Amino acid sequence: MIKIETDKCNACGLCIRICHEYCLRLEGDILMVDYTVCSTCAQCIAICPKQAINWDDNKPSRFDPSLYPGPRQLEELFMERRTIRDYTRQKIDRSILEEITGFAAYAPTHNFNFRAVIIDDDAIIKQIDYLIYESSVKIYKWFYKPGFMHSLIKLIAPSREFEYLKARPKLENVEKRNSGFKSKPAAVIMIVGDRRVPLSLESAQYALYNIDLYAQSKGIACRNLVGNQMILNRNRNFKKSMGIGKHEKIFATITLGYPAVKFRNKVIGKSINIQWNASIN
Repeated sequence: MIKIETDKCNACGLCIRICHEYCLRLEGDILMVDYTVCSTCAQCIAICPKQAINWDDNKPSRFDPSLYPGPRQLEELFMERRTIRDYTRQKIDRSILEEITGFAAYAPTHNFNFRAVIIDDDAIIKQIDYLIYESSVKIYKWFYKPGFMHSLIKLIAPSREFEYLKARPKLENVEKRNSGFKSKPAAVIMIVGDRRVPLSLESAQYALYNIDLYAQSKGIACRNLVGNQMILNRNRNFKKSMGIGKHEKIFATITLGYPAVKFRNKVIGKSINIQWNASIN
């Protein structure tokens, strides 16, 4: 939690000015925190020129601009980042997994009570693999094997036909290889939180991307599980075994492992459509 060293504070008011929760105030020259509305965003710690505010008595340290990556370094990092589905059998040291996961706490968030569940037990990873395999086979059996389903999709939901057809070879290969994962990861990290907190899904994706990019800097590959995450959330027995409560939900899931493949080339030419100043009718 946020703590104030009153002997260091010079009552400059910078923290009050930047606080978007309006939980800081000066009583005379004493800075006070209203913890009932403080979201623990910690912007006050980051801006204090006297380092008079800390987190659980951990003294803040100054940024070192000489360590900032430049645009070229970020370009290399972003262009290199790709989803990896092929992993070696090498385990990831738990201290590294904790280090990687810890950076989820520095992501922008609306849910300040997320927790991370790290799974590196082979038996549990095998269970996750089976749940994905089992559900994928059922989807293939129900929605792809019957010959009329494609015609039905074209008739009632033509805009979904592309996604429908794109999923077919993926599901076929899951059935052929008898495995949900193409190769089993060394670890799975789940971001879990209260389903009643708004914007938790969006917040969890920010946390996941922090994990993704930091793992990449450590030479560890990742794959974000999006559709498969829904399978885990629907399985009550799995959630119970993971200690996930009635009002909790898995908002983000990522697999990690040392890559068995090495991408070598930047993809040049991809772009996103950009629109300037949409007109208001």
